[in-house]
Amino acid sequence: MPRSPSPRQRQAAHFLLVPELLYSPPNRAIIEALLSCGYAVHVFSPGIPQDPSDYGPDVHTHRAEFSMDWLRRHLLSRRWWNFDCFSGTSEDPLAVVGILSALTGRPCFSLVDEIKSGGYRGNSPERWKQLCRWAMRRSRFTIVNDDSRVRLLREYAGLTPDSRVVVYPGCFHQPPLPDPELRRTLRRRWGLEQDALVIASSGAFNLTAGADWLVQALQEEPGLQAVIQPLAVSPLCLFLLKRLGLEERLYLQEERLGWQEAWRSAVGLDIGLAIYTNPAPQFQHMGTSSNRLCMFLAMGVPVIATRQPSFRFIEDFDCGVLVENYDQFLAAIRHIGAHLPAMRENCHRCFHEYIMPPDRYPRLREAIASLRGG
Repeated sequence: MPRSPSPRQRQAAHFLLVPELLYSPPNRAIIEALLSCGYAVHVFSPGIPQDPSDYGPDVHTHRAEFSMDWLRRHLLSRRWWNFDCFSGTSEDPLAVVGILSALTGRPCFSLVDEIKSGGYRGNSPERWKQLCRWAMRRSRFTIVNDDSRVRLLREYAGLTPDSRVVVYPGCFHQPPLPDPELRRTLRRRWGLEQDALVIASSGAFNLTAGADWLVQALQEEPGLQAVIQPLAVSPLCLFLLKRLGLEERLYLQEERLGWQEAWRSAVGLDIGLAIYTNPAPQFQHMGTSSNRLCMFLAMGVPVIATRQPSFRFIEDFDCGVLVENYDQFLAAIRHIGAHLPAMRENCHRCFHEYIMPPDRYPRLREAIASLRGG
């Protein structure tokens, strides 16, 4: 009897704003959920695609752009009819996601990890932003990274009250475990004392992320040491940081770390910054959308965060201190230094009882699995 043909593997197209997001925690969760649901995943992004081999043989990368010109040149390609679903990160990729979904009749979903409203609207033309919001509305479900952003998203995108919104935090669902030996190794590599109190800034390093407070605290607290892992800073900023006269107490990470590597390196720290003074709506609804906050807490590092309702859980679990100005920031450093062992334990408890990525990931996977139902 002739063998029946094997069923065709389902195909998913996932669009990223930049190629560096391929392994970011929320995108990793989405790609791994798609893989576990039987999809081969094709990831599209501008620029030079990153190597997807860490995901295995069923993830492939391709180039794409997010503009009307690119759409005119590629919209009618037959390749799009090979896909069973479309998804993307916010904001610009979502216009392409929505249009391809409408064209092919395939379902789509949206990771709205950036809500570009108010003073953070971005530089995209309003016509393109309207297409992005339309794509959010036609999505089977949307994903935000904190409960406080659900209402913000509904208002921004015009979602109906019954539109499904899934909350998945900005962290790995299987984060690396803290390694005490790595902590000692990192301190030696950084040239920092093993027993020193080490504060860190990871990611954006600017005035709205507490850069000025950190530098001032280093100048006023001679026992404090620091690690700065800056992203997207100017050569001038790096030049000035190297000339603060703090070489023995400050390690500057100039090469960009991979997402997993950055998380693992947090074990070498004692205090992490989660400062957001930008008044734009999304920055005042950060909560577990903050990758750096999730990273610090997962690795047992207490945080100093700006006071906002979405960070109230930090006080509830006593895994950090909320501040409103520099004087409070300096006092928070001293408070955490005096209570570090207990606050480290509270970080782990907060991560497992409040952020709960192992519990939230199955809900994300279930939402993706439901796409096959119609």
